[in-house]
Amino acid sequence: MAKLTIDDQEYEFPDGTSLFDACREARGEDLPHFCYHPDLPVAGVCRLCQVEVEGMPKLTIACNTTVRDGMVVHTRSEKVRKAVQQILEMHLINHPVDCPICDQAGECGLQNQYMQYGLYESKVEIKAKVKKHKAKVIGPYVILDQERCVLCSRCVRFCNEVTKTGELGIFNRGDRAEVDVAPGVELDNNYSMNTVDLCPVGALTSRDFRFAKRVWMLKSAQGVCPGCATGCNVRIDHEGGRVYRLKPRYNPEVNGRWMCDRGRMTYKQVHDERRLLAPLWNGKEVSWAEIQEHLARVLDGGTPGLVLVSPHASLEEMFLAGKLVSGGAIVSGPADQHREQGDDLLLDADRTPNRKGLAVLDIPELSAEDLARRIGAAEGPVLVLGGDPGRDETVGGALQGCDTVVFLGTHDGPTAHGAQFVLPLAMWAEKAGTFVNRQGRWQGFQQAVARPGSVREGWRVMGEILSLVADSAVPRSLGALRSELVAAVLSEGELDMDRMPEFGFIPGGGER
Repeated sequence: MAKLTIDDQEYEFPDGTSLFDACREARGEDLPHFCYHPDLPVAGVCRLCQVEVEGMPKLTIACNTTVRDGMVVHTRSEKVRKAVQQILEMHLINHPVDCPICDQAGECGLQNQYMQYGLYESKVEIKAKVKKHKAKVIGPYVILDQERCVLCSRCVRFCNEVTKTGELGIFNRGDRAEVDVAPGVELDNNYSMNTVDLCPVGALTSRDFRFAKRVWMLKSAQGVCPGCATGCNVRIDHEGGRVYRLKPRYNPEVNGRWMCDRGRMTYKQVHDERRLLAPLWNGKEVSWAEIQEHLARVLDGGTPGLVLVSPHASLEEMFLAGKLVSGGAIVSGPADQHREQGDDLLLDADRTPNRKGLAVLDIPELSAEDLARRIGAAEGPVLVLGGDPGRDETVGGALQGCDTVVFLGTHDGPTAHGAQFVLPLAMWAEKAGTFVNRQGRWQGFQQAVARPGSVREGWRVMGEILSLVADSAVPRSLGALRSELVAAVLSEGELDMDRMPEFGFIPGGGER
């Protein structure tokens, strides 16, 4: 352990700790910086994180210095402040200062550093600034503005060290140096939009989010990406009932600080034109009261002949579906649906968020052929919860042969077309719930936006159907449902579902 003094206060840190990290803990905030990032190799190129260490003849950069016993460090001295101002001036010499039209405005590191450490009178004339390429498309999701770049090299290090695809580099020298893709190369790896998150200024911006919304107008909710079994923790940025983007939310146990491009685009499904927005009975739009009345007559106090559950459903919805029927009358499938190619970083070949939830509740997955046979042998209505199993020709043909199909889903498609009852459900951004990721980690997510049309939460709809066929009490709240779920599935003390820890849940591991 090293004992040192930072801004007149004594601290103790393990040997090998970065002085940058030590100063962050001591100050309660980061040192000024552009190039430093905790998940990337140290570059030490921006020179903004300089501090004064007694006994050293010059200021030193904290990111590339480790703590030593007896160090006396000053981070707020006048000498440090003047150095930061001079370095900021160098970074701004050729910057276009086009904040009013920059997507990064409001979450820009350059703006923040200048307001906190700058506020000097610039001595550089505009006509002397070097002109570079603006709004250059370098990949399917990313646009580059070389004039805004401060050459922090974060994006370059990300492509070299994390994705190991090496599309980006710094070319030329001096004030002509610029970030760019290699000739004939596109920034098109599975994680290219992470470079936008990493960029401390507006040099790299998202083609999808570009000019869509000012960031200070956005509200945020904590969510879980529904794009694959990894279950990346995300921040859902929304405003006015619309989701505008997904950003990775730090979880060292699941996705660290990254997420894939495919996962970022899943928000578009929430506002898809194929969304089911009202109950349908034999193709006719009806009210919830009317469809419940018709459904009560069909069920007539009995249970469905078969319940088919999608791995896109939440754990709470799956649990209530299991209470509708007894024995082996609840299944999932087709087992090979939603399986594509994955990679070695985060993107899983299983493109569903809750397939592990099926295992938690002992719901078997069947092949398309076995599922079709079970549907054909079902005595009574077939209830389909989530997904669109009818997209598979074999399963779709079996569903078409049923007298009554009750579909609880989110989007129009083959299953909805063949169902006599269509009940529109909320999507993941419009409800709270739990997914179990590929690690077996239980992860809670929040509702971000209001539900459109007559859409309802799946667990409430399942509860209403359950009240038609069973005498047992139906949970009145999501909290009560979770308590019942935990009591039924997990050992006492294994998981506390009433608490939503920042990093989610994992059975047997408690709060992480």
